Amino acid sequence: MSNVMVHKIREANTSHPFLHQMADLSDRIRARAFDLFEKRGRADGNDLGDWLQAEKEVFRVPAVELSEKDGEFQLQFALPGFDAKDVSVAALSDRVIVEGESAHRHNHTNGTVHVCEFTERRAFRQIPLPKAVDVEHVSATLDKGLLQVRAPIAEQEKSKRAAA
Repeated sequence: MSNVMVHKIREANTSHPFLHQMADLSDRIRARAFDLFEKRGRADGNDLGDWLQAEKEVFRVPAVELSEKDGEFQLQFALPGFDAKDVSVAALSDRVIVEGESAHRHNHTNGTVHVCEFTERRAFRQIPLPKAVDVEHVSATLDKGLLQVRAPIAEQEKSKRAAA
């Protein structure tokens, strides 16, 4: 099991580098979706299809499970083939963002490569959370392709529930 770096972002309006990376990723998707629209002759009617196709080409969306137990959210993301060094997690009070990037490299000591279908892998997933979390105590680990993120619910959320 390996620890994964968690970027702890207290405010969504911050100029954190991780958020800039996510904006760049969105720009790549937008540009690819527009290319697809242009290739279709600028015909209306498939905007969502163009966007979804662009997302598939730019990155893969990992499967996720979000549960709540013992005052914290527990998230699991399927990231087979990724190492902890390839994955970044951003914790904001209202969401968790996971991004991973890994490239395949040939080891020339294995001889001449005649066929290789391995490619660069990029994964991205943003999960909105039903309650605010304590960003400072979010942690993440990666073990055998399963990223586990633990996000304690913020004290003010626990107080709201107790008062209700």
